[in-house]
Amino acid sequence: MADAMLGSAVQVLLEKAISSASQQIGFFVGFKKDLEKLKETLTMIQAFIEDADKKQVTETSVKLWLEKLERVAFDAENLLDDFNYEILRRKVEIQNQMKRKVCFFFSLSNNPIAFRFKMANKIQNINLELKSISDEATNLDLLSQIGATDATALPTPIGFTKDRETVSVTVDPSFVGRDDDVSHIVTQLTVTTTNETVSILPIVGMGGIGKTTLARKVFNDLKIEKHFDKRIWVCVSDEFNINKLFGLILEPLQGRKPEVESMEAKVNQLKELLDGKKYLLVLDDVWNEQTRLWNDFLGSLKGISSTKGNCILVTTRKLQVVAPIVETSSNCSLKQLSDDECWLILEAHAFGSREVPDEFQDIGFQMAKKCRGLPLAASVLGGMLRNKRRDEWLKMIFHNVGDDENSVNEILKLSFDHLPYPSLKNCFAYCSIFRKDFEINKNQLIQLWAAEGFLHSNLRNNMDMEKVGDIFFHILLDNNLLQDVEKDEYGNVLNCKMHDLVHDLVQSISKSKTTDLEDSRIADEHKTFPIRYLTVERSDGEEIPFPLNKNFTSITTLILLENISINDDAISFFNCLRVFIFASKHFEKIAASIGKLSHLRYLGVLNNGITTLPDSVSKLYNLQTLLISNCESLRTFPNNFKNLVSLRHFNYFTSSNSSDRMPLEMGLLNCLQTLPFFNIGKEKGRQIEQLKSLNNLSGKLEIRNIELVKGQEEAESANLTRKSNIHELRLSWGNDRSENENKDNQVLEGLQPHPNVKGLKIENFLGDQISTWIGKLDKLVELELRYCKKCKELPTLGNIPFLRSLRLKGLESLTSIGPSFYGGSTNIHASSQGSKKLFPALLRLYLTDMTNLTEWTEATSHGIMAFPILEKIEIKECPQLTTVPSHFPSLKRLNISQINHGLGVITTICSRVCTLTSLDIRYIGGLTHLPNELFQNNPNVKNVELFNCPDLNQFLDCVWGGEQGVQSHTNSSNLVGLVSLERLSIQFCTKLKSISIPSGHQYLSALGRLWIFNCFELTHLSIPQLFVSKSESYLPLAKLFVYACSKLPSFPLDLNSTPSLSTLHLHNCDNLTTLPKGRLCSLTNLRELHIGPFSKNTTQLHSFQDLFSNIVWIASSLRDLALYGRPHWDSLPDQLQHLSALTDLKIRGFGVKSLPDWFGKLSSLEKLNLYNCEKLEHLPSHQSMTSLARLQYLCISDCPLLKERCRAENGSGPHSDWSKISHIHFIVIDSESFKDGRKL
Repeated sequence: MADAMLGSAVQVLLEKAISSASQQIGFFVGFKKDLEKLKETLTMIQAFIEDADKKQVTETSVKLWLEKLERVAFDAENLLDDFNYEILRRKVEIQNQMKRKVCFFFSLSNNPIAFRFKMANKIQNINLELKSISDEATNLDLLSQIGATDATALPTPIGFTKDRETVSVTVDPSFVGRDDDVSHIVTQLTVTTTNETVSILPIVGMGGIGKTTLARKVFNDLKIEKHFDKRIWVCVSDEFNINKLFGLILEPLQGRKPEVESMEAKVNQLKELLDGKKYLLVLDDVWNEQTRLWNDFLGSLKGISSTKGNCILVTTRKLQVVAPIVETSSNCSLKQLSDDECWLILEAHAFGSREVPDEFQDIGFQMAKKCRGLPLAASVLGGMLRNKRRDEWLKMIFHNVGDDENSVNEILKLSFDHLPYPSLKNCFAYCSIFRKDFEINKNQLIQLWAAEGFLHSNLRNNMDMEKVGDIFFHILLDNNLLQDVEKDEYGNVLNCKMHDLVHDLVQSISKSKTTDLEDSRIADEHKTFPIRYLTVERSDGEEIPFPLNKNFTSITTLILLENISINDDAISFFNCLRVFIFASKHFEKIAASIGKLSHLRYLGVLNNGITTLPDSVSKLYNLQTLLISNCESLRTFPNNFKNLVSLRHFNYFTSSNSSDRMPLEMGLLNCLQTLPFFNIGKEKGRQIEQLKSLNNLSGKLEIRNIELVKGQEEAESANLTRKSNIHELRLSWGNDRSENENKDNQVLEGLQPHPNVKGLKIENFLGDQISTWIGKLDKLVELELRYCKKCKELPTLGNIPFLRSLRLKGLESLTSIGPSFYGGSTNIHASSQGSKKLFPALLRLYLTDMTNLTEWTEATSHGIMAFPILEKIEIKECPQLTTVPSHFPSLKRLNISQINHGLGVITTICSRVCTLTSLDIRYIGGLTHLPNELFQNNPNVKNVELFNCPDLNQFLDCVWGGEQGVQSHTNSSNLVGLVSLERLSIQFCTKLKSISIPSGHQYLSALGRLWIFNCFELTHLSIPQLFVSKSESYLPLAKLFVYACSKLPSFPLDLNSTPSLSTLHLHNCDNLTTLPKGRLCSLTNLRELHIGPFSKNTTQLHSFQDLFSNIVWIASSLRDLALYGRPHWDSLPDQLQHLSALTDLKIRGFGVKSLPDWFGKLSSLEKLNLYNCEKLEHLPSHQSMTSLARLQYLCISDCPLLKERCRAENGSGPHSDWSKISHIHFIVIDSESFKDGRKL
């Protein structure tokens, strides 16, 4: 059977070897003849490769010849790399000896005679083997094709650079022919009522039909986001390991990998995170058919949260997978798309936004038929045919593609076969090292390709390895062999993924090269071919077992994950390594033998506790990439770090600005492209001049401790104007320094970057004037000026054409934002109608902590429009601000905080705004009301938050004119206000006396969440029964919080009219005499209830207890209950014993002396909190307490009598209750904590 990668792999090896031999002939005179012979023989053999790759399909002898050639070519490439290493070693020796003023050419420890003796036999033996292989090619009748394809040449395709990315973003297959499916699934997940804790909805369909894409569309749907408290996405793939699965569920919730390993610990953490929350869990690409595994998984999952309405969305290719757990009638079986729909997808990927030429219409539709209704096939075919001529389209029609599910696999294979370069095929095959659904970082992927030797600089097109890699990446992207792109704010691709079918393809074509081992099979694996890429993942913390068999000696990529460790001797065993990554917490020290890995080009150290890199690392002269991530204990680098003369990417970041966290003499590493930060130091080798020769730096650069720079000339030595590839620059002065006699103005002037920069941040600058060069950065997208405390005037920014985000913070000396900010009339952008625009692209503007800013004036020039598309304004901590502009035609979000004259500012900004959707006002003194036009002119407002506005005395009256105004103007169109409002929060508005909402479907009909906190003067709150429409459907109110409104006498909400309510907090309203109308039992969706106490004058407990009558009706939904009582309330409502699903119970301020024995019936209870119950002395009986099998947490606070009985030291006494609680996992008694019975 033919090896899909064999020919391409050999071709790339030969090209690398020929190129290396050519470069080294002139360096090693003593080996000149041997190197010339090696190059000549390799070139002769290369001419046979194209014919051999075709014949290996049918002739086993040819395949064996190719396999033998691959092994010898690999040895030849390693040998030539040894020569290259010697060249680099000599370069380093010369560099170091010149600095030491020593004239010896070689160090005593590296004798050229010893090197010649070692290499002579090697190169002669390889030449003999290659001669034999060349002769054998003639015997096999292989045809020599002189001038065969250069594996590393890269003629840039015409038009490729200009529009190669448009296909990736123009269309997503999920949006073609799947809208009804999305709507159906969203409805099932959000509308269908169920009494099940966890319900399951499968999406079933053949590979490539769009299951994952559909699930992702549902996952990100706005209705889904609102309906579920938590959404979790897990790619399951082949292995249904329950412990691992719970870890994958836990990871996105915590934002990090779980630190615990046992399943019990993971389940307990999930309980804490999902307690009382409704969640959607997507299990993507599931294959498990074992009922037992499903039952075990679902059983544990149901124990995590007893909340009703949780959902699992499963995607799978096989109906048998979900048959054990759900009725087959309940699944969503995806149908194939029509030929027309496939043509739409194919057309979009092939032509982008361009019009399809007439001559492609018929042939394109015939091509669409080959897709068999599969969107993935259409996407891949379209990408493959992009920029192809019509005759090339015609050739594709005659390729045989089956009619079954395998058709998409054949199309994927066809796409791989048509990749234009052998080196690109190697790049694609290398992606087999990643597991399914892995988020692949684009830059790191390209660096890995370079380390393996798949990328070479293209001098003809002036492209370095990284540029070639970028082109390769986008070819794979346009062919849909990579997808799901994530971009940064500047449009640069960050990450991508592989479709699972593409992953299957890459695994298939790389099976002879890639192995992924998770257990002791590593020592027993007996393959007949050498392994190149090895990933090891184990969970027992053991070392890799040795010795390994001979097929592991040629490994070029070794990735150690989880708890794998490796000893000193084992590292040197892998002496062919190009890539070495270890991401294991068991690594606390890197073995010194790592310095022997002379071929190493990529070293990744992740997630471990190393404190230093060994000095031997500085001998890795071929090293191109050093990745250090999440190694917080790392403090020091080798003294000879400067010897890493091939280093191109130093991917290391720490927030510390200490200069010793920076290697010495970085300026000697003139190949460096990636350097996330540079800490300037006082000592030689750490000064800013180290950046001078690093003109290849790209991406992000942060320069710290700039206060150590003495003036403009020294600043200019950093040569930032020549660093054209840096797109984000951060300039940071230290914040702990004297403000006198600084030279910050001159220094900043000398730090002018290249005009290509897109993001600029300047912080702690103490000059009085920001350099004018900022306004000339025409490609700037984001600008932030932070704590430039002496700055008195802003530079001209209005003419920057692409500026989208502007942040100004802590500019204490700035008093006015005026004409200089906007700029003159030159280079002002004109619209098609001829009006001039300033800040033409600005979307977000932030003004923060500007303590002396008094005015922000309009752009006064006639015929000028400023901020035409500005969507968000945030003004905070600008207490003196009184004057602001009034023209913001596109404003959607307005946040105002800590301004003394807030009413005037809000009135002016909102005077002409009609596009507002969100309003957030905080800490505004003197604000008695909101402008009348605010809500009348902005019917699409969805979110309003008022926080700590102490003078606010009216709110909704400004819209409806008070109750009398509503009654007399019910037909007025301007009274139909806040119909889109979904979230309203009013907190600490201490003078607000009344909130009145009129009856009728035209008022607050979309309100879902209402908060009213600490409004101490509130005496009237009207929330009548509201209707969403005239059909009298119920108010969608889901969450209602009324807290600490001490003068509120009544609460007129009718509980019978709000069945959608899931959260109700009504407590600490000391004057409340009238309880809510209706009973809690009508709130059938209630999950969280915090209630009481009411008026201090209320002596009867029965009215409070009456609220809980028939509460058994909601016993299955209620999870969280907090009861606030009075010291004279001597009992708890007996009806609470029916709350069998309750997980969290808080009791505060009651006068009960003992807790009733019916507590034992609260079988789901996990947390019990007892606060300020001064008379409480007794817990329920021992039997009742032990019946609470799920109780994991007990808190007793300010309950002095009970505290005394629960002391651990009194555990054996006759009056002790310690024995009742000692089994509880975690106990807090006032200031003391206990875990598993032991005091902490």
